[in-house]
Amino acid sequence: IHGDPESTDALERAHIVDARALVADVSDRVDASIVLAAKEATEDSTVISVVEDADTATYHRLAGADHVLTPRRVLGDGLAGKLTTGVRTDLGEAVRVGDDFEIVELPIHRNGSLVGRTIADSSLRETYGVNVIGAWSYGEFETPPPLDQPLDSSTVLLLAGGSEGIERLRTAERSTVRQPNRGETIVAGYGEVGQTVAAALSRAGVPHTTVDIRDFDGVDVVGDVTDPDVLESAGIERAASIVLALSDDTLTGFATLVVRDRAPDVEVIARADRTDAVRKTYRAGADYVLSLATVSGRSIASRIIDDEEIMSMDTNVQLVRTTAPALDGEIIENAGIRERTGCTVVAIERNGTVH
Repeated sequence: IHGDPESTDALERAHIVDARALVADVSDRVDASIVLAAKEATEDSTVISVVEDADTATYHRLAGADHVLTPRRVLGDGLAGKLTTGVRTDLGEAVRVGDDFEIVELPIHRNGSLVGRTIADSSLRETYGVNVIGAWSYGEFETPPPLDQPLDSSTVLLLAGGSEGIERLRTAERSTVRQPNRGETIVAGYGEVGQTVAAALSRAGVPHTTVDIRDFDGVDVVGDVTDPDVLESAGIERAASIVLALSDDTLTGFATLVVRDRAPDVEVIARADRTDAVRKTYRAGADYVLSLATVSGRSIASRIIDDEEIMSMDTNVQLVRTTAPALDGEIIENAGIRERTGCTVVAIERNGTVH
């Protein structure tokens, strides 16, 4: 539809009255105007506003937005979570299936116990009673995952299992994630994403140094992170990890190359604004890359889709409860569900009990 998105007439020509939802994602001021126009046209559609500056969220709510999303903060928490949490889901709590069954994500850490091992010899099922149902590697998702591929810090496993086993795995992995006296984390870029990362690291008790080209409150080292001397001033040679929370993908790629040259063993965790920058940043040497675009898309989808839970920022993994009358009398092992559909059965609910 050609027209001004702030115009009620244009929204009506786009059939907003019949729409399930409207997503406003232009700029903070324009989005607020779009929300006002949408609410003028109809009160029935869900209106979602995506804000760049979290401080403007109040105004979007006042305009009538049903949901106000702050993907930069979610992105910052996701980047920090790679350093601070052993077992997680991308937006916080695990997805629960029944009272004692969860689906979670397990990031593989550079100094973790699973690095270099394959899924086949990880003993996750034998030790913790959890099943690997998928894996992200270099931003690509596979289900079922390759059983013989060595795990590295670019890998995030998708696991299903009992709550008790998940908790034991969480405790075991957390003990290997951040050992005392391993060196600081450097947070490069102190905008909203970098500030969110730093706040999360502070809550977790992880020492860190902040770097930004601007000199303002909260910045420890002022300078260009692509300058080796600035990195040296920030302590790159003794650092355990660096988070590149920069808003320029080209700058992030170049900074990754500089870091790899000066500190080959440091863990590089990077932000990417565009999805097409993810692979290039990995190629430059990053251990883990998270895209703002996919964070935004995942957050929006989770507000629109009510009858399914979408688990991941990197790809839409849907958790669906459904009956299966066509499988009546079948045995799961013989049904060939994953082979025929690409779906994995993670649990069966029978007579109120989840197996």
